[in-house]
Amino acid sequence: MSATLHLVGPGHVGRSFLRQLAPAPVRVVAVSDASATAYARGGLPVDALCAHKAAGRSLADWPGAERIPTDVALRVVAADVVADATPTREAEAEADAAVARALLALRLGGRVVLSAKNALAAAATSLLLGPSADRVGVDGVLGGAGTAIVADLADLRARCRSLAIVGNVTTTVLALACERGLSMAAGIADAQARGLLEPDPTLALDGSDAASKLRAVWGAVFGAPAGPMPAAAAVAREDVRALDVAAVRARADRGATTRRVGRGDRAGNLRVRFEELPAGSPLAVPPDRVAYGFELPDGLRVHVGFGVGYDQTAAAMVRDVARLLAVAQA
Repeated sequence: MSATLHLVGPGHVGRSFLRQLAPAPVRVVAVSDASATAYARGGLPVDALCAHKAAGRSLADWPGAERIPTDVALRVVAADVVADATPTREAEAEADAAVARALLALRLGGRVVLSAKNALAAAATSLLLGPSADRVGVDGVLGGAGTAIVADLADLRARCRSLAIVGNVTTTVLALACERGLSMAAGIADAQARGLLEPDPTLALDGSDAASKLRAVWGAVFGAPAGPMPAAAAVAREDVRALDVAAVRARADRGATTRRVGRGDRAGNLRVRFEELPAGSPLAVPPDRVAYGFELPDGLRVHVGFGVGYDQTAAAMVRDVARLLAVAQA
């Protein structure tokens, strides 16, 4: 019989994930939003449920849905795979809830696939260095680069000196728009038209999204397995709306470029700000890529991801599901 799957968060990414799951050997038995959980052991009608949510309706209006807390639903369903595609928010309560969901699913024997950044930013050490690390998928969180980074962790933890990541494509799109002569407002409108901004774009624009990814990767590479993670407020960040557009254009005129770069070292100094980069820098990725750079004694090692936007993030989650189930069956 196929494995069972429980999706938490049927927003844009979550619905795309459900639509792309068809070839995977899984049966979607539960979907939870903030209001309720729809559950059917034989499998839910995915297309109808996606249409229901796309129309702006809550699962509380779905026939037979239960208005129970998500943690209770996770225990009742006890699915083989729990996929968390809830919105990323920096509020401590949101992060705590995301971590609790992931750890509960693992305690119940399931596998966890994430696109939401909350859990990984707050508990990367527990999720990626703990005894259940081989049952956690983070490709969707890290723009398609998560699997490669996790596979490299032993070497990175032993030898990495510092991090340099370009983890948010939205600000790359905006910087390149400014290089082309657009205003920041026009660049933001372009990013929205391309589906790169959430309905509330604040986290992408103010640096919070990039800071969450930096915290997650820092924890995986430098964090103690049971140690504390850096607090969100500890990451200095620069808002893209304060970017000096004239300076961006001047850099482009002399053959350089601008990216928002997150940097962190072993001492826990973390910051996210815009930097001038040579056009040929491995961090100067195009606007459909993210880059995670690790300074090693023998040079900079870079993992590049191509998993951005709703559909690509969902595709990365689907790959994680297939990989985790294949490992389980090996």
